[in-house]
Amino acid sequence: MLVQLILDFFWAFSALALIALSLGLIMGELKIVNIAQGDMVMVGAYCMYAMRDMPFVAALGFTIFIGLCLGFILERFVLRWVYHRGFIATLLATWGIGLVLQQLVSVAFSISQKGVNMPVTASVEILGVTYPLYRLFASAGMLMTVIVVILLVYKTNIGLRIRASIDNVEMASVLGIAPQHVFTLVFAIASAMALLAGALIAPTLSITPTMGLSFIAPAFFSVLIARQGSIKGPIIGAAIVQLLLIILKWQFQVTIAEGILLALLVIIVTIWPRGITLKLKKRGI
Repeated sequence: MLVQLILDFFWAFSALALIALSLGLIMGELKIVNIAQGDMVMVGAYCMYAMRDMPFVAALGFTIFIGLCLGFILERFVLRWVYHRGFIATLLATWGIGLVLQQLVSVAFSISQKGVNMPVTASVEILGVTYPLYRLFASAGMLMTVIVVILLVYKTNIGLRIRASIDNVEMASVLGIAPQHVFTLVFAIASAMALLAGALIAPTLSITPTMGLSFIAPAFFSVLIARQGSIKGPIIGAAIVQLLLIILKWQFQVTIAEGILLALLVIIVTIWPRGITLKLKKRGI
């Protein structure tokens, strides 16, 4: 039972960490709440469905490319024109983007459930527990993507520009960093990350136009309970959220567990509005 819980946690955490990190990059850099990020995950799943006859790895590559292009277009031609209008305007803009994406896939693929075949159907036995090999590969792929993005942010000149813009966009401008270019780059990368997560998740669940709604709330809380502006914070937040959910599902039915989780997360955010990781850092942990 414990091994099964650990494996389930590893699978769910890897997906949530990738989605939360993509959302955290946008919130940290662009200072907006991208409600459409869950719908980006949905688009990634539908991309894999549309390219289901292609080799799986090739379809993944095309999905990442589509994510980069979609992120570039949305930031450059939609969001850039509402930044100066304030929080509500950007919130409504991303909400509208999400609705448009849902309607587009509904028209293109209908609202009926779709599915993608697993490229690897074998299972492996781990300490007496039989587990799908694909989930292990997909989890490893998502965690590797998270690591690559963190290394990009902390070990490259591009990452230095991103962190400088997150810390103080005005000072970054004075130092010769073009914030608008950084905004576009970050939104494109974050969009590609969300589409990649959706693509890797696609073979394990039913694909519907509204599937993104089940991802946005956990990802949003993962970012909120982490330190604001932190790159690694959403990953810590994802681990906390998923650990709580796994424990609650162990004790309660799924719907009850998810309801209790949301209540607990609201309480956590209310008690520590600036994030748990900031609290721990002040205590020297």
